[in-house]
Amino acid sequence: MEIRPSQAMVSPNRFSSGQHRRNAARWGSTPLQPFVNARLLLHQNTIPGDTTSATVASHVLECFLERANYISSKDNGPGVDTGDFTYNGFICRSARLPPNPGAIWLSSDLVWQQHGRRVASGGNTVVAPCEGLIWLGDLALLNPAGEADVDPYAQFTAFHGLEFCANYGSGGIGGLVQPLIGERIFGTLKPNRLP
Repeated sequence: MEIRPSQAMVSPNRFSSGQHRRNAARWGSTPLQPFVNARLLLHQNTIPGDTTSATVASHVLECFLERANYISSKDNGPGVDTGDFTYNGFICRSARLPPNPGAIWLSSDLVWQQHGRRVASGGNTVVAPCEGLIWLGDLALLNPAGEADVDPYAQFTAFHGLEFCANYGSGGIGGLVQPLIGERIFGTLKPNRLP
């Protein structure tokens, strides 16, 4: 059956992220996987969106990111400080790990669980805002031990996730592109924060 754009907009749940999760294994790698340039470790909090509440899990996301803007003093806002860089991109694959995974999150042998954000059995996942780390560099140089210093040009610093999905919602074009290229992510790299 052919689905026209108008039908997709009338029935957005047909291409919802729920269907994406169920069918991710069948799709294999996303088209952006060869261009992945960052690994994120983001913390899932007990109270979603409250970064001061206890961490219940860590989510490792491999992403294709590109730098958007440098934040000056006039651009400050919640989660965005002077000297930060904003990044846009797409999540290509993910894994859900215990709250304090140690160096395993940078291991080349990490077992990936799905595309997009990993959803726990209760339907919970990491949500924005969330805090964690970024390793921005040549991921082909990572080793099984998860040593972060294998690429001397990589950035290893704090990262705050500010938004998932939007500008692409669960219906319409968003539901169509997410299974193909991954869920959108927007956040700030904080070069002045030590990991």
